[in-house]
Amino acid sequence: MLKRINTPILVILLAFIAGIICYDAYRASWFWIVIILLLTISFLFVLHRLAFKRPLNAIAFTTGISVVFITLGYLTSERANALNNDTHFTHTNTNNPSTFLFTVDQVLKPTMYQDKYVVTLKTINKKATSGKVILNVSKDSASQRLRVGTWYYTRSELLPVPKPKNPFQFDYGSYLKRKQIYGQLSINKNELLISQHTSSGLRVWASRFRESVLKSIHSHSFTSDQLAVIDALVLGQKNGIDKQMSTSYASAGMMHILAVSGLHVGIILLLLRIITKPIADYKLRWLRSIIIIAMIWAFAFITGLSPSVLRAATMFSFLEVGQQLGGKRKTTDAVMASAVLLLLYDPFLIYQVGFQLSYLAVIGILWIQPWLSSFYTPRYYIDKLLWGIATVSVAAQLSVLPLSLFYFHQFPGLFFLSNVIIIPFLGIILGGGILVAILAALDILPDALVATYGYVIDLMNGFIFWVASKEAFITNHITISFAFLIGLYLCIIFSISLFKKYNNPRLVAASLSIILLTSIIIYEKNNPPATHLTIFNKSKSTMIGTFHNSKLKIHSTDSLHTIIQDSRVRNYKDGLRIDEVAVEGMQNYFRFKRKEILVIDSLGIYQLAKANPDYILLTQSPKINITRLTERFPKALIIADASNYKSYITRWKETCINKKVPFHSTYEKGAYIIE
Repeated sequence: MLKRINTPILVILLAFIAGIICYDAYRASWFWIVIILLLTISFLFVLHRLAFKRPLNAIAFTTGISVVFITLGYLTSERANALNNDTHFTHTNTNNPSTFLFTVDQVLKPTMYQDKYVVTLKTINKKATSGKVILNVSKDSASQRLRVGTWYYTRSELLPVPKPKNPFQFDYGSYLKRKQIYGQLSINKNELLISQHTSSGLRVWASRFRESVLKSIHSHSFTSDQLAVIDALVLGQKNGIDKQMSTSYASAGMMHILAVSGLHVGIILLLLRIITKPIADYKLRWLRSIIIIAMIWAFAFITGLSPSVLRAATMFSFLEVGQQLGGKRKTTDAVMASAVLLLLYDPFLIYQVGFQLSYLAVIGILWIQPWLSSFYTPRYYIDKLLWGIATVSVAAQLSVLPLSLFYFHQFPGLFFLSNVIIIPFLGIILGGGILVAILAALDILPDALVATYGYVIDLMNGFIFWVASKEAFITNHITISFAFLIGLYLCIIFSISLFKKYNNPRLVAASLSIILLTSIIIYEKNNPPATHLTIFNKSKSTMIGTFHNSKLKIHSTDSLHTIIQDSRVRNYKDGLRIDEVAVEGMQNYFRFKRKEILVIDSLGIYQLAKANPDYILLTQSPKINITRLTERFPKALIIADASNYKSYITRWKETCINKKVPFHSTYEKGAYIIE
């Protein structure tokens, strides 16, 4: 593999990534960064001058280049960090309600009760500002959604991004911060006032065009499920995808169909190569590539230029150029060069799961697929097509499997069947969708084509739902640590290298990687999480979990089915890496590791004989005198969960602060853990 890789580009890419990671781990002053950069450049200049007199020291030169690009990666991250902008809203006092002027950048998938948008702030109280925030607008069936490029005024309080309120919960706030989003506004639709200002540009034009096409498609007799798939497949709009459909596609290993990304752009590339084949001769080959790249970017803009489409369009543009330059090595170089270019544009892409999965899948296809395809030589077109799809699917899945387990804790066992059946026809389905969109936009879409294409979408949905129903082949709740992730990748890389070409160094590397992975498994097995008790944050009900001797016990007043299906419990099980959970009813008194917890529910009973609690949990809004309670148990820490009325929590908190009694609200601070 190394013989087909341009080592300088690989060194530059890895060093640049290292610089981005260093910026995230440690913030140094500009002075020392510039000093390091100047010293390294001077060192490289001296090496270059000495090269005229004697052979260049390759290790020293590679080290110098690495330091330069580590520094450049650091500086690029510093430049891209929105918080460094003096006008960013985080440098303004927004503790009180303020008047905001903003423009809508992106329409997000709505929740049950709110429409959601990414907006860029323009002014706060008429003072110029910058920065992106999430806008949550309460749903109103009588009003339309906001449009990209339109400016609005509103008066509200700017809130921080949410923090996880329970253990092992997805940290949506950190996810937003990786996207340079550091705040959120929550308003009603009638609190918006449209501004005379409007944004312009390709992104706004693409949004208007997409809205027009969507309106045209929705005017025809497609069903809601058909429209949901068409919108996602052709135009990158997933607003119509409900939870059931999303879960089914994920369980079948076909979620990538509903997210316009590398797969769709790759199919567009193949279709364009077929269409432009008449001008594929040597003299016109670069004209053909220019046309293909232009059309790829046109598709990217029309679908919204999301990060996944941006990655895919950049990657396949470089791949097209690499193919024209010739050779697999050029293709590999093009992939690495596209990654460098994207990270120069936005270094924080490295932390996005889609970016990681996209490039790992392409690396797997370029490296593993040729080796897999060598095991069998097809003789006919059909078996050649199926064998190609099978090897590509296995190569891509093998390369992203550890990362998928790390992030999503699920492995769809029938992904192979789904891909082999669907992918051969996906080009036709996607091409048909583009044709439907064009004809609908021109208002010449015939009803016969509507019925035919709708039937094709129903067939695909039906097959996906059938595969997803085979729950025995779906492995859920798989949790692996970061150390296990690295060990598994090392094991896969060195084992495949050994299988491709047997020699002693590769045998030693593969053996060491297996020993490392085994050691990680043994260590984690013998070092389970510490025993602890957790008071969860859950609205309208109370839930307490105790973890002891690798067993989890949940105490709650909810039904068994409700508890087992609760996302908090599922996340907790995944995080603790356990399969079984015991469920018991709620108690009024707990003893845990020499600590005592008194639970006071809506009955307000706490006059228990010999009770001397270290913690008091208030649930279900008990009508109690908090002053008397604190006087009776002066050393107890008061905990109020989210099953209480907010007004009660506020009153209790004020009293505890005045009495200098420690108080914890799970509604404000999240779950309380006793270790």
